[in-house]
Amino acid sequence: MDALAPDVVAFLISYVRSLEELHVLMVCADARERWWDAVSIAREATISVTAARHALDHLVRRNLLDIRVTGDVRYHFSPGTEDLRKAALACAEAYRSRPRAVVQLVSDARRSGVRDFANAFRIRRDDDS
Repeated sequence: MDALAPDVVAFLISYVRSLEELHVLMVCADARERWWDAVSIAREATISVTAARHALDHLVRRNLLDIRVTGDVRYHFSPGTEDLRKAALACAEAYRSRPRAVVQLVSDARRSGVRDFANAFRIRRDDDS
């Protein structure tokens, strides 16, 4: 199996922290003209509404989604720069063609991050290296 393109790997590591965020981003990227609320994105991405809200808020902060406040908060795929849009769409294409590889990368990156965080608090003896 071929490795994911370096730009896709870099995008995922820099912008996507969880599988929930990945799924929300893919739903938004696949329906670029649609404005989503947390309930509809949760249903489409098959995650909880709370997880959807957290993912949507993170993606807004990462400049990948636009936000509109009406009767409800709505979100729309709208990366802030052309380079960011191209990278997000390349990620979406990689997800469509090689979903297992993309999911594995996000999962591995998350596990590695959690492990690194936990190890930072591990008490070591002086002779532990």
